Amino acid sequence: MTVERFFTDAEERLKCTNGERRQHLEERLRLARAMMESVDPLDFIESWVAPEEGHRSKFT
Repeated sequence: MTVERFFTDAEERLKCTNGERRQHLEERLRLARAMMESVDPLDFIESWVAPEEGHRSKFT
C-alpha cells in the first residue's frame, strides 16, 4: 500500500508542474507503474514463489 501512496502522491504533485518537465515526469511515472505491475497484495502473494516451490536441482 505504501507503493500505491507513492504513486498517488507523485500524480498529485504533477498537477503543480507544467511544460516539458511535466511531460517527462508523466512518462517516467507511467514507466515506473508499468514496472511495478500490480500493487495489489493478493496479486503479489498469488504470484510469489516460496523457496520450497522454486527450482530444484536435478542433482540432489
